[in-house]
Amino acid sequence: MLGLGTAACNPFAPALDDAVTDPNKLLGNPVTVRGFFDRFRSSYQLRDSTLYGQLLDRRFTFTFRDFANNIDRTWNRDVEINTTYKLFRASRSANLQWTQYLPTSDTAFSDTLVYVERSFSLSIEQRDDQSFTGAGSARLVLVRKNKDAPWRMRSWYDRSEF
Repeated sequence: MLGLGTAACNPFAPALDDAVTDPNKLLGNPVTVRGFFDRFRSSYQLRDSTLYGQLLDRRFTFTFRDFANNIDRTWNRDVEINTTYKLFRASRSANLQWTQYLPTSDTAFSDTLVYVERSFSLSIEQRDDQSFTGAGSARLVLVRKNKDAPWRMRSWYDRSEF
């Protein structure tokens, strides 16, 4: 009996915390544009493609400039999720910092559509000890169903310097 009682109590195990943690406070609340960017940053810091995928609209498109061929290249949500997943898996760390915020339209005009241009810096350390650092800006279109719904990224035009 004494052995059973002591087996259930581990003095080295931390106690359970009964307080519920609000992920919106911890990771950013995507119901606001600022919270959307906080959640975006959190997904990169944590290298969590599932968290990142929740920020993308079903009709998402990513576009970047292919300077070698002097054309824009675009891919859809599925390719973006797969590419980001591979990036996160190959990375030891990722540090995304959103800097300048340039709203190109005011959310007062629409509760469900906003155009945002935002500068950022990104550094990635891969598992093979290669590091990449760059800066640029992202021109985003954010959409949502109503004013109480979270913002989702419909499109991202990337103007990075990597």
